[in-house]
Amino acid sequence: MNNHLDPLDHALQQRRRDMDTAFAHYDPAAATRRLAARIVQEELLAALIRPAAGATPRNAGFADAHAAQNAAATDLEHACQAIIAHPTTGPRLGDFVHKRAPAGALVFGCLLYLTGRPAPAAFWWRYAAGADNVEAMRLLTLHHRVEGEPQDAHHWAGRVNAAAPGPAPAHPGDGGDPHAYVARVEPGIEEVDDPDLGEICRPNERFPCLLEAAGRT
Repeated sequence: MNNHLDPLDHALQQRRRDMDTAFAHYDPAAATRRLAARIVQEELLAALIRPAAGATPRNAGFADAHAAQNAAATDLEHACQAIIAHPTTGPRLGDFVHKRAPAGALVFGCLLYLTGRPAPAAFWWRYAAGADNVEAMRLLTLHHRVEGEPQDAHHWAGRVNAAAPGPAPAHPGDGGDPHAYVARVEPGIEEVDDPDLGEICRPNERFPCLLEAAGRT
């Protein structure tokens, strides 16, 4: 037997001894478990970042509902702005001050909504809708969609569909600046505890003067 190794064989044997020492405590089963766990974690992360084609995320329904509420809020904001910007706003609010005319109640509700008072706004929209004001019904439909109240929204949408066609809804840009108008007349709004109606918003004694001044500018 030749006890003399050439340099290559000697290097290979030394390499094997080094590897035996390095992996003396190596546990193949434990390594396999760690690798499997890492693969599972990577797959879960990939699924969260890039959902599989055709898969429906668990929160898709919530996201869709939230998007629908945001869209309704945008539509309601624009509708109120368009109504306030309309040239008939001043006269209609004047009629509301003196005789609580339903058409004026619709406009006053929009005024309240644009000042951050959605619940009082809905009160006067319901008042107008009780007199078959179709535009008030449309606003109530949007209002209840924003509030996440689908049954109420469905009720008012049904009333709109059953009502006789009314005038076409106003569009933003049809008149003056609604934000400036609201800012000028907002000091004429007061909150009161009405003995018959409860807590509501209504015009105060300054409202007619502010209304007249806003109409001249």
